[in-house]
Amino acid sequence: MKWVKFILGCAGLLAAATFTAVRFGGMEVRRLQTEVDQLEQERTQLLEYARRLGAARRVAQVDVVRQRKDQLGRTVSTLLWQEIGPDGMLGQPVAVETVGKLVYFESLVLKFQQKYVGEADPVRGASLAMFRRIFGDCQAPDSVLELDRFARPPRSLESEENERLCAELWDKFWEFVEDPRLAEEFGVRVAQCEAPAVPLDAGQTWVLTLDAAGGLNLRRIDARPGAAADAWPRCIETPGSMSAMAPDSALP
Repeated sequence: MKWVKFILGCAGLLAAATFTAVRFGGMEVRRLQTEVDQLEQERTQLLEYARRLGAARRVAQVDVVRQRKDQLGRTVSTLLWQEIGPDGMLGQPVAVETVGKLVYFESLVLKFQQKYVGEADPVRGASLAMFRRIFGDCQAPDSVLELDRFARPPRSLESEENERLCAELWDKFWEFVEDPRLAEEFGVRVAQCEAPAVPLDAGQTWVLTLDAAGGLNLRRIDARPGAAADAWPRCIETPGSMSAMAPDSALP
């Protein structure tokens, strides 16, 4: 009888120990799984943050329609210029004539603090560019007309508050250049003019890209079908001042 009681007692203790181990073991497994899920979520967020910082988008493209020599032997290029909106929509084509083999594409550029870029801020989630002029190395920059602001593709920032902020950023562009404290207050890391340049040849097509956390880049691509001189409408540039360049949305 004593042996039966002993065996039953041992069995009870074993069952209790097993129950306790399973219960607390399950809790530990759930805790570890929660930590793993949190780490995986943080990893995904960090990867997305890094992707945004390294992203770039097309902001303009240019076709070299034709070239000729003027009386002084300088290269005169007829270009077809089109800006590209964030959604890929093309702006109106604009015909531009430059003098010189090396052609510059001048733009105002706003670069923002990395936290705004990484967190996909609706206004400051990527650098902004507002193109001003296109000119050759045989031209004085102030001798050419500024690009027609009405040729830019439309863009909506989804709210009036975002529209106002973007307009204010462009209105204060030159203040940001002169006042680092003001720039930091608005999340602006760099405010400057950029003018990347490349030598052009007839028949080429180039695309300008804007890094989300950086500046402008030029890259040659294959010529688009129909990018011949007779395939494009004639567009006339209109002169404009800095204030006239910025539409109500103040977006490039």
